[in-house]
Amino acid sequence: MDKKNKMIYERSCFNVKDSSVNFIFALIIPFLASIVLFIAFMLIAALCGMSYKEFASTEFVKVVNLIFTPITFFLIYYIYCRKKKIQVFKASDIDLKVDWKMLLVVAVMSVVAIFFISPFVTLFNYGLSQIGYNPSNDLPYVMNNWWRFIIGLLSMAVLPAFCEELLFRGLIYKGIEDKLGPHKAIAISATMFMLLHGSLQQTVYQFILGILLGYAMYYGKSIIYPMVLHCVNNLTVVITSFVYTLKGLDTNVDPVYQNAWEYIYPILLLLFAGVLLVGLIHLLKRINSKNLAKQTALATDDNATIVEDNANIDNKNEIKKEKEESIDSSTNIIDSSKKLSKEELLYLWSSIGLSILLWLSNTIMQFLGLM
Repeated sequence: MDKKNKMIYERSCFNVKDSSVNFIFALIIPFLASIVLFIAFMLIAALCGMSYKEFASTEFVKVVNLIFTPITFFLIYYIYCRKKKIQVFKASDIDLKVDWKMLLVVAVMSVVAIFFISPFVTLFNYGLSQIGYNPSNDLPYVMNNWWRFIIGLLSMAVLPAFCEELLFRGLIYKGIEDKLGPHKAIAISATMFMLLHGSLQQTVYQFILGILLGYAMYYGKSIIYPMVLHCVNNLTVVITSFVYTLKGLDTNVDPVYQNAWEYIYPILLLLFAGVLLVGLIHLLKRINSKNLAKQTALATDDNATIVEDNANIDNKNEIKKEKEESIDSSTNIIDSSKKLSKEELLYLWSSIGLSILLWLSNTIMQFLGLM
């Protein structure tokens, strides 16, 4: 197929079906692939004359297990986009030109979320522990030296932020944004993000983080911003764990709540964090509005110059031109009714229903101590 024919069949946007199908892939494929990986490790261990337990304790296996799921997410995204011939830079808003003020705001959002919401999460987990649910808070990789810290930084902070955001904000959120509107799409993609993590103890924080990542994507108009927010969040957790390990501190120490204030304090911090985060989201919106106004003004000036030079240009500004180019093929025509079809509803609710079922199964197994 030559370049001309290839361009005819390319898509530069995702749809609801894309979002739903890839969410199902994200739920199922890593699990199935992990079974294949387990079998491969058993065979390698046998060939090396080692038991599986001995082989699994090697540094190689530990690192592979760390990067396995993020890499799987990336492959799901990459292979799907290649097969469907989707222009990923346009479809996922991959724009490397970033605003330093927005970068600063999303970084602050991440820090606020970590330090002001964590006390409430600890209180929430304490409540769960009182009913028999008490999974470990330890990271899956012990960082007791600087070499392990670097590995942990790349595999538990940078790589997951890049791969998960490509899939969730770059594909899943973008696919449902047009039909459902940005705010509903942010809420639904945040719920999917929360359910995918499959842990009751992470429910509150992962949902809030998903909301913040969605607004960073919506107002930033580039996937770089949620990637940075996600990365700063992960970096904070990894660095904190590293410091605790070096100092010999136990992250699984049960909190002690001796009076009413110690119960009220985390809730007040959560409310304060909510106010701060809403303010920061509005700041993102304001910066975005100013940037759009500048782009419109520049486009208007350019068009005025072109008119003076008697050039025949129909578009009013660059923003409109890019929007027209993104839907110039029949495969990119968007339903003007903005309503989900029966097929789209089936795909969307099937993917969410499956995720709820898996989340419940995982939670029950954790309650029973099977995980």
